[in-house]
Amino acid sequence: MRPDGRRETTKSYKDFGPAHYSGRKHFYGKTDAEVDAAIAAFENELLHAPAPGSKKIRELSDAWWAETEKKLSPNSLGSYVSKLNEIEEEFGDLDAREITAQMIFQWLKRKAAQGYSQKGITGRKSVLNKVLEYALATGAIDVNPCASVPVVKGMPAKKRHPASEADIEKIEAHKTDSLIARLYYFMEYTGCRIGECVVLQEKDIDRAHHKASIYKDLAYDGQKPIVKGSAKTEAGMREVDLYDNVLEILPVYDDPETYVFFPDGLPRKSPYETALKNYRKQIGITATAHQMRHTYAGIMHSAEIDVKDTQARMGHSSIVMTQDIYTEIERGHSEKVRNKANDYIMNERLGRNKKSCPRCGSSYVRADDGHVFAYCPDCGNALTWEN
Repeated sequence: MRPDGRRETTKSYKDFGPAHYSGRKHFYGKTDAEVDAAIAAFENELLHAPAPGSKKIRELSDAWWAETEKKLSPNSLGSYVSKLNEIEEEFGDLDAREITAQMIFQWLKRKAAQGYSQKGITGRKSVLNKVLEYALATGAIDVNPCASVPVVKGMPAKKRHPASEADIEKIEAHKTDSLIARLYYFMEYTGCRIGECVVLQEKDIDRAHHKASIYKDLAYDGQKPIVKGSAKTEAGMREVDLYDNVLEILPVYDDPETYVFFPDGLPRKSPYETALKNYRKQIGITATAHQMRHTYAGIMHSAEIDVKDTQARMGHSSIVMTQDIYTEIERGHSEKVRNKANDYIMNERLGRNKKSCPRCGSSYVRADDGHVFAYCPDCGNALTWEN
């Protein structure tokens, strides 16, 4: 009891709370309950005080991004920004030392439940891991919890198929209608990515040796086109073969700096996307530019080109990517073989075809000698055929 009537107590602390507070502290109150409340408030504040050097996830992600942004291509920026926004929304207000592997795992599980692909799940984990690696390097955390997070399975990636035979026929028929038409035809027979084709210049074409040098790509900073100094990957820097049919449709320019498919200069993003959309609409196709790469892989497969050689021509960083396409092509080829054999067995060997009675559906409408019955042998319906 103090002379002024207040209660007073003193308490000693050693390495208390995240801030490791040590020292003696005096507490006062008009009643014992007030003293107890003062002690509780002080200790609660210490328990939630940030440790020396600790930082919020939001602060760390912003600092990491400031260093990383300038190293990325414009095409990659959007993907990173969207993932960072999700990370900050989920973990931004947490102290970096508070985030756990369990928290990260549960977040990724929720994303998987929302229907995100395996690539999308892996991408989010990768960006968060980079942020936490930065936190580790700057002393904000002692251990990166992302490193111990198990794999979370997302939705399987959708298989990409070659362009349909109907689309290929239209692309072939309209191959010289416009420069965009020539661009699509060029992709079909070189396997180049569309960005690589757009920035192709006259100086990159070696007509004497039937080659084109691929070493740059297209990117956009907002609406502004940018030529990247190298291809997508190191494997992407390559020479591609120009077959006779391709050389026939390629324009020839006097100025070596002229862009082959955009001689008036690279287009801004919106007009470029509109031109591609209008081309597909005008000739009635749905094939995307990426499907043309798969179509080219199909051509190489049909020509019995080894998968390793096709990998080099397509600029794939891993043979696994090329092998996946070949596997899909082989599966489709196997189905065609089955259908062809089935048609032969039903039509030629067994003397039946796909004609059937419109009333009962019976397919037994041919005699052993091949002629069609006048009446269905099963229901008696009169049969009439155009042929």
